[in-house]
Amino acid sequence: MHKKYYEQIDETVYHSTLENGLNVFIIPKRDFQKTFVTYTTQFGSLDSRFKPHQSDEFVTVPDGVAHFLEHKLFEKEEGDLFTQFAKHDAQVNAFTTFDRTSYLFSATNHIEDNIIRLLNMVETPYFTEASVEKEKGIIAEEIKMYQEQPGYRLMFNTLRALYHNHPIKIDIAGSVESIYEITKEDLYICYETFYHPSNMVLFVVGNVEPTEIYELVKTHENKRQIEAQPEIVRDPLEEPKHIFESKVTETMPLQSSRLMLGFKNKLLDLTHRQRVKEDIEISFFFEMIFGEETEFYQSLLEDELIDDTFSYQTVIEPSYSFSLIASATPDVDSLKNRLVHELKQSIGHIKDQEAFDLLKRQFIGEYISSLNAPEYIANQYTKFYFDGVSLFELLEIVDEISIESLNETVTKHIDLNEMVDSRLEMKEN
Repeated sequence: MHKKYYEQIDETVYHSTLENGLNVFIIPKRDFQKTFVTYTTQFGSLDSRFKPHQSDEFVTVPDGVAHFLEHKLFEKEEGDLFTQFAKHDAQVNAFTTFDRTSYLFSATNHIEDNIIRLLNMVETPYFTEASVEKEKGIIAEEIKMYQEQPGYRLMFNTLRALYHNHPIKIDIAGSVESIYEITKEDLYICYETFYHPSNMVLFVVGNVEPTEIYELVKTHENKRQIEAQPEIVRDPLEEPKHIFESKVTETMPLQSSRLMLGFKNKLLDLTHRQRVKEDIEISFFFEMIFGEETEFYQSLLEDELIDDTFSYQTVIEPSYSFSLIASATPDVDSLKNRLVHELKQSIGHIKDQEAFDLLKRQFIGEYISSLNAPEYIANQYTKFYFDGVSLFELLEIVDEISIESLNETVTKHIDLNEMVDSRLEMKEN
């Protein structure tokens, strides 16, 4: 195992790549009572078109397969595995995002037994036509439930207006129609492609002995007798630079109308580290102009144009990048005009060094505090690993950020001409 010590934050990471390609990360935390374990594949809702191993032809699977597969791996011939984890004092769960699927548990004892249980669960798929058909109805109801949530509905309406072809505009769970197209064969071909150890990461953080955990996992994985595979060939996901449509409006039962402004940011050729740095810089920019401590935010509150649903976010990934600003509001047009005016005045013109320095200190404080949570470490370390950097490099990256670099980054990424006005309006009785 390779051992790396991060002096700035007093953290040690043990890492090894097994012969079958599985990456294993272990962080010992002697003062933690709880151990948190994640087993993650770099397979999310975006990966609907790819070349299976040992194939030269692309295949396309229905939308929602990654999320569907997440559900199905908990079900085995002997029954649902939630009960087995609970009997051994572990809480188990899973989630699917645009780019990964993660299976996880937390426990204070029986750690080694539960690690093997998690590995076996993910590594032994059991799909039958009957069980697949049964699951379709369950997931269809889940999709309908999400679509009834205004924030979720508004976000995907916005993404569909921002993007022409990119699968980022598609609900992670798929649609009711696409779910009913999924077959047992679709699940197996995705499993065999994306659930290969070469595409997966096991992460363990807690009061554990790294050598013991490593030997446990290595022995288990060697029994599988699987060879490492080359990187998966995925659809290049080509997308026009311009937005698909500039305005989208939908009605639904609401207490107040909602506005989301979506910006299709420019895609730039960046290193992994640059991408993370510029993502943080744009996040800092929005915090400096829209944060709760700003005069602008307080003026929106005083004028009753926003409430506690007000939010903003930025995402920069290799094949897509966008920024979103949203809130419930009684006056959609006034809120839009105020937000756009503030953006025009602020892009490239942030000057308050004192506020900027304070924001950096707050980020560092929250980051260091988060390192006391095993859940945060496990989930974020894996996310940043897939992004090509270490979670424990964030302090170094933030140290490199200045007002000048922030202004430069925001100016080159955010184009106000590529903006979507997305609205949910109250349905009249």
